[in-house]
Amino acid sequence: MPPVPEHELRALKAMKGYDQLLELDRLCKAYGVDKATLQAAMTNLGNPTATQSPPAPTPGSWDTTHKDLPGLEQPVAPTTPTYVDKQRLHFEYDPSREAAQRREQVNQAILCSACGVALGIPDIRPIKVTCPACMFETTYTQ
Repeated sequence: MPPVPEHELRALKAMKGYDQLLELDRLCKAYGVDKATLQAAMTNLGNPTATQSPPAPTPGSWDTTHKDLPGLEQPVAPTTPTYVDKQRLHFEYDPSREAAQRREQVNQAILCSACGVALGIPDIRPIKVTCPACMFETTYTQ
């Protein structure tokens, strides 16, 4: 599997919003990498030592290094969502009545804090959201 070229990462980093999400998905498919790896490469662009060791947790941050150990649950931190323009999102086609009712409840679009996938949510707060792409769970209070 060839690494993602630096010019592709720079172009991806320059994009914003839904365009960045689409390009992220395209690069993942083209180079056979997952989104988390590609986002980490984009974040560490121009910093070759950043991939050698994980950053130390800062006070007040969550330590997720042991999240896969049995008996330990991943913490759910209340956060402020990153909003995106709902009009730029494209819903998956589902003609069922239930899907139409769910689409009617979508008033806002946010980005998943973990993987950056766009999620449509109602404007009810507090709301507990589980990302269908990465299964990251968080509660939004704002």
